[in-house]
Amino acid sequence: MPRSSRWKVDPPPMRLLLDTQILIWWLLDDQRLRQPTRALMASHPCLVSVASVWEVAIKHRLGRLPIDPVRFRDECLAAGASLLVISDAHVIETGQLPAIHEDPFDRLLIAQARMEGLMAVSADAHWPAYDLHLHRA
Repeated sequence: MPRSSRWKVDPPPMRLLLDTQILIWWLLDDQRLRQPTRALMASHPCLVSVASVWEVAIKHRLGRLPIDPVRFRDECLAAGASLLVISDAHVIETGQLPAIHEDPFDRLLIAQARMEGLMAVSADAHWPAYDLHLHRA
């Protein structure tokens, strides 16, 4: 028997990078977050980009979101998600993306998902136009 067939190594679990809107729906138990997406999130490691915390901070300060960034971050972590930091490579990758979507936070999340080999989870209509592994919520 060849040596390679004796040892079965399972691939690492697929990790999910959650769009900010998905995270807000998740935390607020919003019914727009459908059951298949909830099941996927429950069965795979979930990541929250620091870009999402930043986006929530800005929108909360502007009065556009009821949840503050500390509560947002803490509840995401308490629910089992991990934080994904922003690297210079992620930022540089945003400049290489086609100009399909102009939202800088979404572009950063898309760049992170592509560079880190993550499955992105989003309901945004622009995301499918990018070359990335995507679950449409």
